[in-house]
Amino acid sequence: MEHRREPVHSVVHVGAAADRVREAAAESTAVAGPDCVLSVGEAVTELRSLDPDDVRLIVCELTAGSGVDPLVEVREALPDTPSLAVVSDPAAVGDALGAGATDVLVRRDGADETTLFARRMDTVATTPVESSLGSESTERLLDAIDDSFYVLDADGGLRRWNDRFRAVTGYDDDELRGMHALEFFSGADRERIADAIETAIDTGSDTVEAELVAKDGTTTPVEYTGAAVTDADGTPRGVVGVGRDVTDRREREEQLLRLRQAVETVVDNAPLTLFEVEPGGTVSMVRGETLSRRLRRRIARGDAVAEAFADQPQLRRSVDAALEGEPSHGLVGIGDSTLETWLQPALDETGTVSRVIGLALDVTEREDRAVMLDQIQTNAGEVIWISTPGKGSMDFVSDSYEEVWGLPPETLEEDAMSFLEAVHPDDRDRIEAALAEQREDPDAYEETYRVVHPDGEVRWVHDQSSAVYEDGELTRIVGIATDITVRKRRERELRLKNRAIETAPVGIAIHETTGTGSPITHVNDRFEAITGYDREAIVGEAISVLGGSDTDGDQIRKLKSALRAGDRRSQTAVLHRADGTPFWGRVDVAPVDETDRDVTHAVSFVQDVTEAKEHEQEIERHLTEFGEVLAEDLGVPLREARERLNAATAEGAGAEAELRRAERSIETAVSLVEDLTTVHSFSVESRRLSESMRKSTGIDRTR
Repeated sequence: MEHRREPVHSVVHVGAAADRVREAAAESTAVAGPDCVLSVGEAVTELRSLDPDDVRLIVCELTAGSGVDPLVEVREALPDTPSLAVVSDPAAVGDALGAGATDVLVRRDGADETTLFARRMDTVATTPVESSLGSESTERLLDAIDDSFYVLDADGGLRRWNDRFRAVTGYDDDELRGMHALEFFSGADRERIADAIETAIDTGSDTVEAELVAKDGTTTPVEYTGAAVTDADGTPRGVVGVGRDVTDRREREEQLLRLRQAVETVVDNAPLTLFEVEPGGTVSMVRGETLSRRLRRRIARGDAVAEAFADQPQLRRSVDAALEGEPSHGLVGIGDSTLETWLQPALDETGTVSRVIGLALDVTEREDRAVMLDQIQTNAGEVIWISTPGKGSMDFVSDSYEEVWGLPPETLEEDAMSFLEAVHPDDRDRIEAALAEQREDPDAYEETYRVVHPDGEVRWVHDQSSAVYEDGELTRIVGIATDITVRKRRERELRLKNRAIETAPVGIAIHETTGTGSPITHVNDRFEAITGYDREAIVGEAISVLGGSDTDGDQIRKLKSALRAGDRRSQTAVLHRADGTPFWGRVDVAPVDETDRDVTHAVSFVQDVTEAKEHEQEIERHLTEFGEVLAEDLGVPLREARERLNAATAEGAGAEAELRRAERSIETAVSLVEDLTTVHSFSVESRRLSESMRKSTGIDRTR
């Protein structure tokens, strides 16, 4: 009987957990013990020097960084030796089986890995390679993975599949048995699958992506990875592989593509520059025409960052830090432009910086606006404020707040509603209600209220706001509060002046001297009472509207001329009321002077002086009556005396001198009487007009 030599190395271990494998070998019944474990780490090439008869089992640890490459190399060196793959991610089970693993152990937190290792080592070490794909443990394992598992013979016929494969295709086991791989594909995909099977058999493995057509006609994008299965002498027996549904990946890729296109569109049409820096410090990509023209000499593909920004040491240091994995953000001044830059390191699967993605935004205008905002902050007379809709915070308030409110702006940073404490108690409830409505409709807010300084001084404030929307959402409220204390004082003074005009005992009319005829724009109550014209009827008329048939036209023309020239003038004339009745009126006109401005308005004062005029006429009437008496009572005797004197003169010359003197005296008396008669004749017309005025008013003072 031939003696079988014990293996020199029962277990070959590839990976980092050598101690755990040795502990498991000590518990195992299928291997010679811990001293027979050969741990080669990552030096897989050493296995080619081993005698395959000396190895009963391969234990290969797979990591995310290594993939299945170590397992492939081990199987190439020891193709007839059963292998146990150890993975941390259940999703890697399919890849390990596809690479030829006899079985796969998935690490789990809290599990006794030494015992698990020992059991799996016993199972795999006693499983022939050619029967490993059909073992019961492997069957359960394959059905548990999320990917489709399949085994094809050398002609492409389907020989083995798992539950996931059956679910994706929609066929049951009886239908799948004997189907050919190409039956699940159509068109160009069928040719790609045929080429991939051939390549896997010829070269050992291949990967292809195609649309799997299910029994119901639906399609699923699947990535297939296949590896050749050979017998002991290296003859290909078929292909074992894993199919992974890449629907989610495709959707992500499409989303990334759309996102990239959107980013490129934004970059190409906005003041942005997107660039990438390789680990060596050279620029590998530049996008963004707006800034790339401005920075063409700075950022060009293939240029070194150190040279492109030789005068920007801070930016160079930021790029170097990003290449070490540290992102950065800051402002850079280039010429007369200000750029805001972001530098973000991009990491590969191993966590190493593969490149730095840079973004530069032209913020020159923004910075200019910031300077302008600072100037507004310092110099604005009005209180400019910006708050959140609910007044949770006051984002900005100009320095003039301290002058108007008597409080430092910093108090609003601590409490955005603290300005209400200074509002006059009589106004506070109204303003609180208005602020509640402001949250819903900022554009409708406009309030005037009083503010009380800490020293007791009261200021009047006119406050109004408007809304700021972003994407249809109210994000900020901007307002302006204006100190109107002086205006309020002037309004109060103006009201007093207006009241004085309205209650004045004389008629007052305001004229616009720049208009044709100096039209009346306003009259007071006394003017209405004197003239009989109401405000609506008199506005727009000239002063001549008070004239009539008994009015001296020259006097009216003189008044109109004085109004137009901005002169002062006074006239007493016969005027007429709205109903046509005459009255004696005194009219005084004067310009309304405005400092350093042309005269645009004048004022006329109208008084009814009929009674004074009638008193004057009464005196004149008495004088006239006296003259009439003199004319009647003295005229006849004086004429008789003159006749007698004439006769005496004719009789004797002795009394001639005395008689002549008497004659002169009599002539003087007669002359006086004649003068009184003349006065009487002149006053007749005045008496007639006065009688007319008395009759029109129903007054007869002769009684």
